[in-house]
Amino acid sequence: MSRRIHHGPVTDPAAALSAVAEAMSRFGVAADERPGFLATVAQAMRDHHPGGRLTLTVGESLLRATVDGGGGADRTATAPIADGDGSGRDDDGTALLDLIVEQHDALDWHRQELEQTNQGVLALHAELAETTERLRQAGDQQHRLLEAERAAHAAAEASRARLAFLAHTSAILSESLDHEQILGRLYGIVVPRHASAMTAWLVREPGLLEPLPAAPGFERPPPMVEKAFASGRAQHATRAPGDEPANADVDTTVDRQQLLAIPLISRGTTLGVLAVEPPADSFGAEDVVVFGELARITAAATDNALRYERERDVAEILQRAMLTDLPAAGRLRFTSRYLPAEASLNVGGDWYDAFERPDGHIMAAVGDVTGHGLQAAALMGQLRTTLRAYAVDGGDGPGEVLTRMHRMLSHLQPDDLATAVLAQVSPDGLLSWSNAGHPPPLVRAPDGTVTVLEGHDFLLGMPLEDADLREFSLRPEPGSIVLFYTDGLIERRGVPLGEGIDRLTRAFGRADGDLDAVADGVLVEMLRDSAREDDTCLLMFRIGPRPEDLRRETDDEDAVTDDP
Repeated sequence: MSRRIHHGPVTDPAAALSAVAEAMSRFGVAADERPGFLATVAQAMRDHHPGGRLTLTVGESLLRATVDGGGGADRTATAPIADGDGSGRDDDGTALLDLIVEQHDALDWHRQELEQTNQGVLALHAELAETTERLRQAGDQQHRLLEAERAAHAAAEASRARLAFLAHTSAILSESLDHEQILGRLYGIVVPRHASAMTAWLVREPGLLEPLPAAPGFERPPPMVEKAFASGRAQHATRAPGDEPANADVDTTVDRQQLLAIPLISRGTTLGVLAVEPPADSFGAEDVVVFGELARITAAATDNALRYERERDVAEILQRAMLTDLPAAGRLRFTSRYLPAEASLNVGGDWYDAFERPDGHIMAAVGDVTGHGLQAAALMGQLRTTLRAYAVDGGDGPGEVLTRMHRMLSHLQPDDLATAVLAQVSPDGLLSWSNAGHPPPLVRAPDGTVTVLEGHDFLLGMPLEDADLREFSLRPEPGSIVLFYTDGLIERRGVPLGEGIDRLTRAFGRADGDLDAVADGVLVEMLRDSAREDDTCLLMFRIGPRPEDLRRETDDEDAVTDDP
């Protein structure tokens, strides 16, 4: 059961709070409950001020404080009390003072805690600000490093692309030994991707430059080209040189006609000038460097091609001059073919010869000198002359003649090798031959059957000083055709030599017509798939009737005429 111990307005908050404090002390509210209880009552009084009323009741071991009136909702606060009737009342008000002191101490402690918290917050804020600034600086540094890395990566990619372009161009240009083909390939690579126009001015005569590709509108090269040729330095005419770094090897001038002229120099000789025009904007410093390297590659490839072309022409002229005239009439009918290499410089080593000895034997030979060019052509001439001398001197057979040639070559030029096949046809129609490592000759009978003359020995010039070459023989039927050839007719990359011989055997057996038609038919069928990377030499003769057969035919005709 509750009883009211106080009821009155809160017009004097201090008196009202004093009454609450006195009740807490009187009824033994625990010390740790008092601040909260008093603060709750004070808050309720503030919410209902003015016009509010405070009622204090005791009952059921609780002290209740109810504040109502003043327009707000009623609010009630409770605090547990000790059992009793309030006889422990403190009339001198010390309880209130103790409570105020406790609240003041509590407030002071909380104030200190708050100040310390505020200082900590301020320190934390400063630290956060400093950390944020460091992070911002680190972010800026990272951004700069990232931009630098991107720039370095882009520069590396650009350099890689330039190197790949130059390597690709070098590989393409080095595949050819024809200077016009080289410059044509360069034009296809450069225009229009890297330049809007390109002209290679080559020296044809001392002091005279001619354009490639041909430019009929040009009577003479542009002044920048002439200046580059005369000075040996690259000339760059541009509308806006810009801020590009200067190149010590390039003379730059400002001109409305944009042109980059770079001399083509190889082995200290200026072969001409490479002139290019920019595709859109002016050439930059990197473009000038790339075209400079491109001119160096082009000059080396062109120089090699021009040198090899000159050597090829001289070797071919020398070789053709040394090829003999075939016997025009007699028991054997001859024909020959010589086709120089087209795809490379493998010219100068193949040869053939045919002649009649004083004793009536007819000699026929085909050979091939290892190596190519002028040296091979010169050695070929020596071997052909030596073979004639040995064959005529003493009347030796094919085996002995080739053996003497082998020993001569081994002693005089031990680093050189050669193949050769030498045949001898006697007046009675016996065919004898000796083969020094050469592809085997073929014999086609009048019925079209082809026989491969298999007998062969070592190459001429091999380190076999005391060895002799063997001699083989057979008697072909009258009307048979004997075929000698060099490996350019049968040899193909990746194909066994035996397959080439088999193919030639079939082609030789199918060829129709006279001797020249047979020779042309064999060449057409055998070379239709050839890249002509080597010389091709062919010697063919048809064996006529023997003298005794001719005499017998004559006697038979006379007998028929005399028969009455």
